[in-house]
Amino acid sequence: MAGLPVPVPYSWSVADVFTATIGNNTRDSLNFLLGPPVCIATQATVQSIPYQVWTPLSLDTTQLDPYGTHSNTVNNSRFTAPVRGWYTACGVASINANGTGARGARLQVNGQPVAGGCSFGLPPSSNASGIATPTRDILMNPGDYLEVASWQSSSGGAAPTGIYTDICTALWVRWSHS
Repeated sequence: MAGLPVPVPYSWSVADVFTATIGNNTRDSLNFLLGPPVCIATQATVQSIPYQVWTPLSLDTTQLDPYGTHSNTVNNSRFTAPVRGWYTACGVASINANGTGARGARLQVNGQPVAGGCSFGLPPSSNASGIATPTRDILMNPGDYLEVASWQSSSGGAAPTGIYTDICTALWVRWSHS
């Protein structure tokens, strides 16, 4: 659905007569606003996060995606914008327990970090840590893609993501306005 236009309501003039085209435009505008693009994607398969390298997180389970903006198999780290507009987004990186180093999560568009879209935390020694990005409004064009990426510095080696029902690697995205 890349390039799907954001509907623009009809501008009436005094001499206008109601037609099916005008009615359909009104209907389509309302339907879009009642059900804008939204995506919730999560991770169900453990992923290895390299030492001190920002790594897009694989999201192999789609919970909600009426516009087909995410694939569980092809470029599965990505939400791809179907229309131009501002999108509200948040992500979480879940990293398995290891008492050393730090963990980070960030939002990135087309592989570049989103300003103010990064957070870091220290790991607990006995439980997985979930690092949430700040919630951001991000202007995207059709075809731009959004990812949540993770970074870690535990023991100088790779660290696995954690798969838990309550601490879940995920990306939430919703079209907000044009």
